[in-house]
Amino acid sequence: MLLTAVEQLRTYAAVGGQILFGTDVGFMSDYSPAQEYKLLAQAGLSFAQILAALTTNPAQRFGLSQQTGTIAVGKRADLVLLTADPAVNIEHLTKVAYTISKGRIIYQSK
Repeated sequence: MLLTAVEQLRTYAAVGGQILFGTDVGFMSDYSPAQEYKLLAQAGLSFAQILAALTTNPAQRFGLSQQTGTIAVGKRADLVLLTADPAVNIEHLTKVAYTISKGRIIYQSK
């Protein structure tokens, strides 16, 4: 079944489907999206496509591109700062040092 999902994602992305990434993190303290990131890469998505699925694609889909999705003057200043480069290893997207929402630090790793 997992292989089927990966193939469906590969096909959807290949025909220009817009990929959005979302998780259930927030009420599940032991949840890590690392496996999902690996599966996105396994489906053939590039780092840029995976990053877009986390940032610009959801902002665009939900009509929020003027407020969020990219870093620019006047936007909400929602940022996640990482301790390692996810372009080198996609699992590094889970190496969160800081989470900033509306310009305020809401999470800092120990």
